[in-house]
Amino acid sequence: MATLLSRIRGLVAAQAHRAVDRAENPQLMSHQLVRDLTTDLANANRGLVAAMGAERQLRRSRERMEQEAADWERNAETLLRKNEEGLTREALERAVALRQGVEALAQPLQRAAGTVERLRGQVGRLRAELGRVRQRVAVIDVHQAAALALRRAGHADDAYTRALDRAQELERYERNAESTDCAAEAAGELLDEQDRLERSVARLSADAAVDEALAALRRRLAAGQGPAAEVTTEEKAS
Repeated sequence: MATLLSRIRGLVAAQAHRAVDRAENPQLMSHQLVRDLTTDLANANRGLVAAMGAERQLRRSRERMEQEAADWERNAETLLRKNEEGLTREALERAVALRQGVEALAQPLQRAAGTVERLRGQVGRLRAELGRVRQRVAVIDVHQAAALALRRAGHADDAYTRALDRAQELERYERNAESTDCAAEAAGELLDEQDRLERSVARLSADAAVDEALAALRRRLAAGQGPAAEVTTEEKAS
């Protein structure tokens, strides 16, 4: 029982694989692959754009904070010249806070730059791979077109072969018809010959009868008897 079930499962699997193989058109699947890679490339581009935007925003924030820190440092210097020590400290506090913010942005900016570089490499590889895939798909299209042309040529050969077979069959019919005509002609000739033969025999029979009658008539004439006398003599003899 286990062997039978395993064989049934194998048969079902084989039929399923065969159905999948038939459904998998190489040309359609390759074009779908191109569409999938195009979608992946578009997603990678969007990710790269987002990463570049984040990196640019961090750089601008750092540049702005550096500029503000420099401004507060200049203000602190000006206030110190005016002996405004309290305001000078406040200005320096702001400058220090901004410098600390600039330092805090260094690591996120570094990670953003690394992300941009990594995504840029992925986009480049995807773009190159898409180009290679498109070339290979073009080759598949050519092979499919050639296979389709060969199948059509095979169908044309089959049609040509069938046409030749029909032509040969027609020739056979013609030969049979010619044989029938010849047989009919021969039969007609045979009938004509037989008719001529029968007419010849009848004519020969008629000629023999006439010859016999002529000979009898000559004998009667030689005996000096006419037809009536001969009849009388025959009647007497009877």
